[in-house]
Amino acid sequence: MKKKVVALLTLAMFVMTLLPVAAFADESPLPEAKVENSSVEFEFDNPTVDVNEVVVLTAKMFADEEQEVKAQLTDETRIWLTDNNKNNAVVKNAKIGPVDPKTGEITDEWNKKTENGIVKNATIANDAKIGISVASAGEYTLHVGQLQKNATDDKNIAEVEYENGNTITVNPLDEDSMTFTHEYIQGNMKVNDDVAVLEKTVLENAGFEFNGVDTFTVTGRLLGKDGADNSNKPIKDAEVTLSSNKDNLQLVEETVTTDRNGEFDIEFSLDAEVNATITVTYGDLEYTIRVNAGSSELDTINTTKDGGYVLAGKDKNWKDGNVNWFSNWFSNAVQFEILDENGNVVEDADLTDEPAADVDAFPDKHDKYVKVTKKPSNSSLEADDLELVWDFKDETYTLVYNGKKADAKKDLVEGEYTVTVALLSGSKATATFNVAKFGDVKDLAIKTYRGNKDIVGAVATDDEIALGDILGVFVKYVDENGIEICAINSNLKVGAEGKAINKKVPPFDAQCAAAYVLKADSTVNESLIGTTIKVTAFDDKEKKLATKELTVVDAYKTYSLSFDKNEGKVNTDNNVKVSVVDKNDKVADEVNGVVYAYVDSQSNKDAKVTVETVDNAYKGKFNIKVYANQPTTADIVVGVRTSDAKIYAGTLTYTFGEESIPAGTSVVMTLGSTEMIVNNQLVDMKDAAPFAQDNRTFVPFRALGEALGATVDYDQTAKTVTYKLGSSEIVMTLDSKDYTVNGVKKTMDVAPFAKDNRTYVPVRFVGEGLGFTVTGLTNANGQYVAVAFTK
Repeated sequence: MKKKVVALLTLAMFVMTLLPVAAFADESPLPEAKVENSSVEFEFDNPTVDVNEVVVLTAKMFADEEQEVKAQLTDETRIWLTDNNKNNAVVKNAKIGPVDPKTGEITDEWNKKTENGIVKNATIANDAKIGISVASAGEYTLHVGQLQKNATDDKNIAEVEYENGNTITVNPLDEDSMTFTHEYIQGNMKVNDDVAVLEKTVLENAGFEFNGVDTFTVTGRLLGKDGADNSNKPIKDAEVTLSSNKDNLQLVEETVTTDRNGEFDIEFSLDAEVNATITVTYGDLEYTIRVNAGSSELDTINTTKDGGYVLAGKDKNWKDGNVNWFSNWFSNAVQFEILDENGNVVEDADLTDEPAADVDAFPDKHDKYVKVTKKPSNSSLEADDLELVWDFKDETYTLVYNGKKADAKKDLVEGEYTVTVALLSGSKATATFNVAKFGDVKDLAIKTYRGNKDIVGAVATDDEIALGDILGVFVKYVDENGIEICAINSNLKVGAEGKAINKKVPPFDAQCAAAYVLKADSTVNESLIGTTIKVTAFDDKEKKLATKELTVVDAYKTYSLSFDKNEGKVNTDNNVKVSVVDKNDKVADEVNGVVYAYVDSQSNKDAKVTVETVDNAYKGKFNIKVYANQPTTADIVVGVRTSDAKIYAGTLTYTFGEESIPAGTSVVMTLGSTEMIVNNQLVDMKDAAPFAQDNRTFVPFRALGEALGATVDYDQTAKTVTYKLGSSEIVMTLDSKDYTVNGVKKTMDVAPFAKDNRTYVPVRFVGEGLGFTVTGLTNANGQYVAVAFTK
């Protein structure tokens, strides 16, 4: 139940004789002052909590008792907590500060403003969230006061008068506990159940060097369960055991003893920027400190598409600009994928620290990570002209011509180019692309997008549009090389028809763009759900006609969560991609929100299992990190709370450690279809489909591996594909019939090969090598139509 605490704060400040500053840090209570006319209201989310649990308050500002205003308590505000059981003494070790809306934890923002437990010069805005936590059980009183006009040195504080009480109750511990602090974070180390997380930023802010010599200290504290006075007592002279899971992290001592305050120091050094763990043990009590000093995301980069064409700088249609629209984005010609250290694909990764992605941020390093290895003799293209980027429209990594010298005519001359891109991890990928002028118009391409208010930040859609959306239509001419240009031509006509269209809005910045506002999502328009909108582009000069149909859908769909992985390694941050999907397993691009997760159960009770939400849900996708220090299977509950207060939840059953192929696994692939069925779920392989050749079925290597649950690696230099699943490993080489299964050389009657910038492998040899039963399926006429993998 929420408990409201209302306080009236005077507008007419008056002078009082108060205690000196020293009184704020001793056993004496702070002064009181009655107030009138204006008010501040605090809503308590949870006034009764456990030790170290956060009490959350919401501040509401009023000009009077009737009218709310967007006001704030000024910089002269004071906030503190007193102990009701200790003569109302100020609590010096209470944590007080703004609450991070994503994590629900108290931030460090007010640390430097806190003296002897009193927060000074804190500004509290209307609707601000304030958090308070205490490390000891008891009853405490919250105080909020304001330094009165013309007062100095805290000698004139007008304290809020609470009408309904302002008591915070902290329940005693049911058992012994352990907490961790550090001077640079003043007790606000992220602690989740029995795991503490020490981020690289904290180490860097402390000036720590990763050289194996410099040491970092984390202070732990042991508290015993209920004492004689129903309080929690420090455990002194206790022996605590420390251990590390990696040789890169060296502990100064592996056994330490608590002092009279129950505190002990954990000192360690790191000889590399790696992720490691420190296990802290006292009797049956065990905590894990995860030191996140390395990156588990940007480990490997592979070329997934190259050999395509981009527009020449001398072409009259060349124009730089935005993603997937103008000529400087090379997504149609060059694409990359980035994998984490566990082989998981990382989408839309943070490229801030990667020199290949930002020439301005790394002027002296960029050309060491991007290299133009081949170009026409008359081209002036250099490394500084290209950057690695994420194209959110095509959902891929690609190259962008950044135009630093603003001379595309000299840089992008006709011919063939080869570029190598490297990550900080040392992984590199090489891609080729061709530059050519736009040729004859061979086709019209209609691109459709949907957005709520405008097309900026809209997402691509090929078959559905929701009521209340804006439908954006872009038409492009396509030549024989697949180069696309904006179809700017007085002869081009674009139109859309459908009962759900409310009105057309003006085009954006090009003649090839049009937009249509759909009717609002309401009960009045329910009959429009299921109708279609037909988009038509017509050009009588080029003699081209193109159409596209989209189905009108309800904006309020029933969604569920989909997980891309369900097994990973021990003592490793395993990334899991989570998607909000509809009943057809299509990602719900319109869903944005906040992600939450917790560990519900686990098979190995001794394992320490944690889950972290890596970012918020954006366009229906987000990531979580799961971790365990021992082999186990855990049920992890994940929920997404949307901006309009809807919640979508699901349970991920995740196996940590080497496991055999899960029984009951099944995959069905149909010849000529880009959709496959994985464990009765429809999965889209996008633009590639299985096909029969030389009496064998071939399929894109990565789609097959991911469908079977294997991790897949492609070596661009060696031209090898590697599959790993449980204890099985298969290595195949392009254009070679020889391959290995767990190191044993074998021979196929066909060989993997490259086609249309994709690598295809024979499915039977991969499936059987990974332990599956592979069966061909026929239709009623006995014609071979599909292949099934079962376990």
